[in-house]
Amino acid sequence: MDVETAFQLWCAVAVLGLVYLGASVALMWERRDEFVDQMTAELARQTPPVEMPRESVESLLPLGFGITAVLGLAFTGLFLLVVLAMRRGRNWARMLLTMIGVFLTFTAIPTVFGVGALGGGAGLVIGLVSILQGVCSVGAIVLMHRREPNLYFLRLPPS
Repeated sequence: MDVETAFQLWCAVAVLGLVYLGASVALMWERRDEFVDQMTAELARQTPPVEMPRESVESLLPLGFGITAVLGLAFTGLFLLVVLAMRRGRNWARMLLTMIGVFLTFTAIPTVFGVGALGGGAGLVIGLVSILQGVCSVGAIVLMHRREPNLYFLRLPPS
């Protein structure tokens, strides 16, 4: 039962990750002028300087956002494969998810205190999703490491 609940919590983390991805792409789209300015300034600093009109840089942005979205979806798919392996009793998947969950939790801590808060609606969604992912991760980690799941993952007979 604990493994099944942990599975559901990890699925919630994956869904929240998709929401995070969507909000991140929306935030990048809102700030596309800043990206274009930064990219043109960076190209001018190259040795030798690369001459690229602003319109060309602007036309490349949707491609970059699309690649970001595709990579995010691919990572979510890989994450769900690991979650399914955990559900089937693979101890390596439990350990990998534990490390991912610890990372998600520690990256959410500054958000709780408002450090690095982003403005706007997308920034609010990103902060809220980050906190919720941390909470779900902690719950899933605790459930995966209780006594009964340990017996399940280590294939030990019940005492």
